[in-house]
Amino acid sequence: MLVFACLSAIAQDRAAWQDSLQKALPAHVADTAKVNLQNKLAASYIQTNLDSMFSMARQAKSLAAQLKYARGIADATVQIAIANRNKGNYTTALEEFHQAISSYEQLKATIPQAGAHLHMAQVYKDMSGSSLTKEYLDKSILYSRQSYNLYQSVPDTAGMVNALNMLGILYRDIGKLKGTEHYYDTAWGAYDQALQLISVSGKGTEHAGKLYNNMSQVYLEYRKDYPKALEYLFKAVEYNKSRHNLASLSFNYGNISNAYVKMHNAGQALLYARKMQESAIQLNRPERLVNAYRQLHESFKAGGKPDSALFYYVLADKMDDSLNNVTKTNQVVDLQTKYETAKKESQIQMLQLESNANNRRITFLVIGVIVFAGLAACMIWLYRRVKKQRQQIAIQSKNLEMMMKELHHRVKNNLQIVSSLLSLQTYKVQDEGAVSVLRESQQRVQAMSFIHQRLYKKEELTAVNMKEYLTDLAESLLSSYGFDRDGFDLQIKIDREMMDIDKALPIGLIINEMITNSLKYAYRDIQHPSLLIRVTEDSHHMIFVIKDNGIGINEEAWKQKGNSFGKQLIGALCKQMRAKQTLVINEGTEFTITIPRQAA
Repeated sequence: MLVFACLSAIAQDRAAWQDSLQKALPAHVADTAKVNLQNKLAASYIQTNLDSMFSMARQAKSLAAQLKYARGIADATVQIAIANRNKGNYTTALEEFHQAISSYEQLKATIPQAGAHLHMAQVYKDMSGSSLTKEYLDKSILYSRQSYNLYQSVPDTAGMVNALNMLGILYRDIGKLKGTEHYYDTAWGAYDQALQLISVSGKGTEHAGKLYNNMSQVYLEYRKDYPKALEYLFKAVEYNKSRHNLASLSFNYGNISNAYVKMHNAGQALLYARKMQESAIQLNRPERLVNAYRQLHESFKAGGKPDSALFYYVLADKMDDSLNNVTKTNQVVDLQTKYETAKKESQIQMLQLESNANNRRITFLVIGVIVFAGLAACMIWLYRRVKKQRQQIAIQSKNLEMMMKELHHRVKNNLQIVSSLLSLQTYKVQDEGAVSVLRESQQRVQAMSFIHQRLYKKEELTAVNMKEYLTDLAESLLSSYGFDRDGFDLQIKIDREMMDIDKALPIGLIINEMITNSLKYAYRDIQHPSLLIRVTEDSHHMIFVIKDNGIGINEEAWKQKGNSFGKQLIGALCKQMRAKQTLVINEGTEFTITIPRQAA
């Protein structure tokens, strides 16, 4: 009851102000002063009666057109556009704001031009909906920045504060998207800058309540400090009550309810969710009513009442779908009208039922059956839709898996063809150096082929088992260079077996070059050749070690520029992965590659 009394008091104060404006109208002849008064009266209806707002703004525009009063026409167009936005007629609102901006620009009216830009930003924010469509949010940020720049050029400190507040809201919305949480810090910076402007200049205090509310949401959603969030929210409530700002109070109540949900206080959460719903109904703003339904859903869910929670979830989802579909925005008007009609009919019905207890019981029973049937129908529909979507996803996933396997199979076959062509070419070349180059190229192609061969034979399509892959690669090279596998000590030690194909391929080529180098040069007069391939990792790096027990490489020759193609290939691949090379000559050659984890 205290809630309704508070909201009623706010409504009475506003009604008294509107009444004084209406009484002043007849005293004016058809002049520009009357147009200005009509526009002011239209603006006063924004929180109570959008139909009255439309009517008064159109009267102002008609009179301004007769008087050829360009500023009055632009101001009235803005009021009509604001009413359309609040009704969910986003396309119409955007067109009207564009007209007003063009007029203000011609009139060199910078402050109202900046305000119209800010209204455009609000339309695009509303269009982004609960899905937070990034394209709409980007447009909204663009118009908010243009608004700030216009206010700054005048300068108008209060306008700058308002534009910064809008930017903070938009950055916070982007921060809700996955991977962009750091935008919450950007949002806080915008809010803090706005408060500093108010503190230094003493101007823009009318926006302090919104700033307190929005700063609380950073604590709620990002910093998870719920008592601190409530501290800011109650400051905002006190501020907005003193100024009879019903629209801002609806935001405050919703955030307070959300904070209590987070603190597991379902009773207080539901109390403030009801306050939010009542204020949204009095405002007659569909997007606020959607948010109120969502908060009621969260509050009932926190209180362990799933039936009520589901009812408000479905109600909010249906209304939000209509609001977000720009081509069907007029449906929001019908939905709101039906809601208001249903509410009035319900109130009349309740008054009638108070005189007859038996009829009241029957009516409640019928309503309960209808609600239960509606909830059951909604649950069945939701289940069938989810089931159908899952089946479609499963089919698409299977088709994609088959296509990827076929792709890897074809790549493997093509690489094997290239390998075979290189092998055939070695029989036609007499020069030993050329034969060696062709054989090494064949081995490089073979190294890439092994990866695709494994991918099309396994369930995993994007990662390679490095132990199996390196074993195949090393054994293939041993056979190619005529080493007996039984007489060769090959050790492969891997910490992390699975590796992404984009990383496995360059690493495989590097290891192929190092094994080839050892097999060609390291084991002369070595009776028991051995080769160790070890892959380890720590919190920051992956480390690949290839160690032989051969005669050792000439370190000075290795460091010289312009050596073999294999060395150049190793250098290029290491640079690609930001890897560090290390060469140690000690009872053989030990080659180490250290790759940052970000690259690996």
